[in-house]
Amino acid sequence: MKNDSELRQKYLDTLERLETAEARWGKLENVLRLIVGRLCLAARGRSARLDGELRSIGDLVRRQPSTTELEACLEPLSRAVAALDELPATPDPPAAAHAAPAAHAAHAAPAAPAPTAPSGVRPAADSTAAAAPSPGAQATSVPNGAAPESTGERARVVAPSEREARVQAALVAMLERLATLPELRPALGDLQDRAIADLAPDELADGLERIARLIGEQRASLAREKQETEELLRQVDTRLEEISSYLAGQAAALQSAQESTQQLNLLVLDEVHDLNDDVQRAEDLPELRVRVRVRLETINTHLQDFRAREDQRLASQMSNTGRMRIRIAELERETEALAERLQKEQQLAMVDPLTGIPNRAAYDDRIGHEYRRWQQHAVPVSILAWDIDRFKAVNDAYGHRAGDKVLRVIAQHLAQHVRGTDFVARYGGEEFVMLLTGTSSEQALIAADKIRAGIARIGFHFRAKPVTVTASCGITTFVNDDTPDSAFDRADRALYRAKDAGRNCCVIL
Repeated sequence: MKNDSELRQKYLDTLERLETAEARWGKLENVLRLIVGRLCLAARGRSARLDGELRSIGDLVRRQPSTTELEACLEPLSRAVAALDELPATPDPPAAAHAAPAAHAAHAAPAAPAPTAPSGVRPAADSTAAAAPSPGAQATSVPNGAAPESTGERARVVAPSEREARVQAALVAMLERLATLPELRPALGDLQDRAIADLAPDELADGLERIARLIGEQRASLAREKQETEELLRQVDTRLEEISSYLAGQAAALQSAQESTQQLNLLVLDEVHDLNDDVQRAEDLPELRVRVRVRLETINTHLQDFRAREDQRLASQMSNTGRMRIRIAELERETEALAERLQKEQQLAMVDPLTGIPNRAAYDDRIGHEYRRWQQHAVPVSILAWDIDRFKAVNDAYGHRAGDKVLRVIAQHLAQHVRGTDFVARYGGEEFVMLLTGTSSEQALIAADKIRAGIARIGFHFRAKPVTVTASCGITTFVNDDTPDSAFDRADRALYRAKDAGRNCCVIL
């Protein structure tokens, strides 16, 4: 009985050791799969032959390959690596070039493709490069010795789904923060309207590259504005120093004049006092005359000296005043030029750079003005939300340059077919907005249908092929208890109804 218990305990101990070893080897296998996937990504791009072998190995590690299958890959892989020595040496590719292999790896993976990082941005670890973990294996700590650890702590293996979720969450948060900048809203496009996971790697990379380019342009513009502002401040500081120096000189001259007047008064008083003494001491009239004449000549000399100093001071003051007038005139001209430049820059800040019509910021300003006027005078205002139909198909089929051309042409068409009292702006992406003052929704529908028909007749040609582009429109007017946002939301809902009705039409809501 005792022997049975001992044997049973030994069996259980052995089974536990086997299960522990199996779990440890399973984890190690998962880590090795991830390492193989990362090495395949890192080695891609050297040659087409090597890329083919690496793709074959990637296909193998995504399932449970046999030892024979793995050994069969070693010889072709060795030959492909040896063939690299026969290729001419090339400089190391720039960091931005590593985005391309990531895109290939994303297409080859069975799971949902991870977003491809744009040029110049280091991509996150590609969850599709390695196979899924073996059944029962979970993301956990790697046993000691399974992988090099520089910190002494165990490396944590993150599950591909968790990694993708983190990347997507980070991208969504980034896009939400970027969407607060009116200058970047047109570049976001589909990245705002579609889920990150639904975007192909090329679409995501292209969108992020456009955003990165716009951010760079904004930074350069801010740097220029900062430099111009600093230069202006230096000029203002120089002018203020000149004015301060002039005022200090004027104060010094005034003090000098006061001191000179006081000195003259003292000298004249001394001479008068001496003259009075001479009168008292004079014994006869001729002697008195001589003494008086001498004293008068001395007083006259003091007066001439004083007049000479005053003339010199007055000439210097007039010269300084003349120079200051010139400086003030220059400063006034510079101020006027600066005011004009600031006004132009403010106007440019309200214009969409691609289409040349007002932008979202200009719309926000104008809708507030029209809303207040509607509240005071009850003048009807129609809000028209326009959207180009299937605009993404144009971008996908003919490229973003063609899409930009469509935006420019349609924007100008909209601007040319409204009255001078009306307003049209690019709201964002391929969406535009109109404000028709003094116009009911029925009147706005008539005008919108004419504009819509005109857009459909525009003759676009891409790659020598005629392409018809249409637009849909949602129309509404201010009603009781409306706000600018609620009115636009209603126009936007009308636009979606027009889309649902088959596009290329106008709907009132």
